[in-house]
Amino acid sequence: MMFKIIHKFSLMVIFSILTLGASKTAFATPNIDIYAQLPRTQSVRVSPDGNHIAMLAPYRGTKAVFVFNLHNPNANTIIIPTPDKSIVKGVRWASNKHVVILARLRGKGQGKMKKYSTLYSRWVSTNIETQKSVILLDDKIKNKNYRVTYGGGYVHSLPNDPDYVLMSFSDYVGKVVHRHFRVNLDTGKERLKRSNPVNTQNVVLSPDGERVLAREDYNRRNGKYQVFLGESVKEKLVFQATFDKTKQRTIYLVNIIKGKPLFQETEQDELTLFTIDPVTKQRSPFIFDADVPEGYEYGPIFDPLTNELIGVGYTDDSYKQVYSAEPYKTWHRDIKKALKGQKITIISRTKDNSMITIYADSPTNPGEFFLYETAKNSIESLGGMYPELEPSQIARTIRYDYTARDGLEIPAYLTLPPGKSISSGPMPMVVMPHGGPTARDDAGFDFWAQYLAAKGYVVFKPQFRGSTGFGHEFTEKGNGEFGGKMLTDTVDGVRYLIKTNVAQADKICVTGASYGGYQALALPMIEPDMFKCALSVNGVSQIRDILKFEEARTGFNSNAIKFWRKIIGDRYKDKDVMLAQSPAVNVDKIKAEIVLVHGTDDMTVPLQQSKVMSKALKKAGKSSTMILLPNDDHSLSLPQSRKTLLEASDVLFSKHLDE
Repeated sequence: MMFKIIHKFSLMVIFSILTLGASKTAFATPNIDIYAQLPRTQSVRVSPDGNHIAMLAPYRGTKAVFVFNLHNPNANTIIIPTPDKSIVKGVRWASNKHVVILARLRGKGQGKMKKYSTLYSRWVSTNIETQKSVILLDDKIKNKNYRVTYGGGYVHSLPNDPDYVLMSFSDYVGKVVHRHFRVNLDTGKERLKRSNPVNTQNVVLSPDGERVLAREDYNRRNGKYQVFLGESVKEKLVFQATFDKTKQRTIYLVNIIKGKPLFQETEQDELTLFTIDPVTKQRSPFIFDADVPEGYEYGPIFDPLTNELIGVGYTDDSYKQVYSAEPYKTWHRDIKKALKGQKITIISRTKDNSMITIYADSPTNPGEFFLYETAKNSIESLGGMYPELEPSQIARTIRYDYTARDGLEIPAYLTLPPGKSISSGPMPMVVMPHGGPTARDDAGFDFWAQYLAAKGYVVFKPQFRGSTGFGHEFTEKGNGEFGGKMLTDTVDGVRYLIKTNVAQADKICVTGASYGGYQALALPMIEPDMFKCALSVNGVSQIRDILKFEEARTGFNSNAIKFWRKIIGDRYKDKDVMLAQSPAVNVDKIKAEIVLVHGTDDMTVPLQQSKVMSKALKKAGKSSTMILLPNDDHSLSLPQSRKTLLEASDVLFSKHLDE
């Protein structure tokens, strides 16, 4: 199939108002504003009728939704800002004329034991014809007290009823009842559609969103798991199991395939899908109609309009999608041929499949969005995430695995300064452990690592034991090692890079966010002569206090606390170990200069964690600085916060790593 690749001029002109207007000529010193800005284009989605494109882009110090008319270049661009003091986290089309935004804002919540600061989520619908916005389920939320931090769940777009969407909301009527509501997109008002049983975790709906095909129930108190076909009085129990209530269950309902419930079994090193015959109750392996490599973690991909299963996603050194359903398989194959060397992700489609939006990236492309018109066989660029950067300015990220002291193979990534290779060493190095800790890095574009590499530093990202994406057994090896072998895995990687002449031994600093921020504080504590400086972003400094904070929010036996007990330990039984692993209690061991950066609206790791560390460092007479990120959350969501972070990195690392 032959493709035309063109630039849609009208959109590109409009898009130019969102960029910095910077020249694309090569620069000797990296332009901090380019890296600090939020991606210029995100979440590009075509309306079901193909008349409009909606995308997220920077706007007045945060993000807003921009809506463009594809068929009328002279039509005004519609800009949909988020509610006051909120941060937009997602956007989707609910109908041909309704754009729905997921917004987050700060407020007070009620935990199991006391009130606490938290982030509220709210769904906001905007009619692009009237340009009026409403908060969906707003009346129901207002009728509750301050504990309602959850603005409901978006369940289905209801294509046959375009003025409504289906949303979920949990009511408390002596017990928690999970309900579905039809919500008017212009008024935000709701009408009860159905009430699900107390233990319902998930439902599979018909493609039009009107009928329940299957329901998944799980009782967290006794571990009983059940799946039913059909709705209400006609439902039929087709599968049941009992799980250890102290652990995560490992079987999940995915979809309905030819009348049979399809399940995924997690904690496997291969894609494990199976069906249950509703008559015989026999379990049969489901053979996925696509080539999926083994050894990764897999997540199902659903059609954006019907919620039908269309493929799976996984991450090796970058996120990839494998499609099993047509026309997605054909689209993906043909687009890969047209955009050679690019990794392709399909984001949205029109109802008649005449248009789809695509995200593409590669080692030299930080990310670009395209519109593919199937009838014309044309692919049109809609804008890049960092269009000011030339391919030659993109730092290369490579795998560089090593062996820990106990023989465990540890995956790792190195981001090398542009034009450099591992044989260019030894180079000054910044160690950047990831957050989580049950998370992972990949080889994709990272504004922070890219900026540091552009400054001439090699950036080391260890995937210490407990990281996800490298097999279930590897993840499980992190249990109980939050302040133990996860740290020594990072240390062993640094030593290997020194030994292999990649890193300059006397010019090494460490930085990271969240759990990575904890490592940035803990590594200079356990290896005081290895690190010259450390920059912690939203990091944990007192382990027992963060567990106490989580207990107050969610309760002593919540799923969150069960998870942290597995990763860290018990706050009471393991008190001495936690104190020994807490940087704020052991500042006397630290020699490195410390910079603490923290968002004032961080509700995941509260600001108090950095305040405690700062106070302890000052009391001990240690060199330290604390920098606040006003109104920002745990995720560095504001461009000014990103700029502040890069400026702080500049000052600290230049002092300790530059000649």
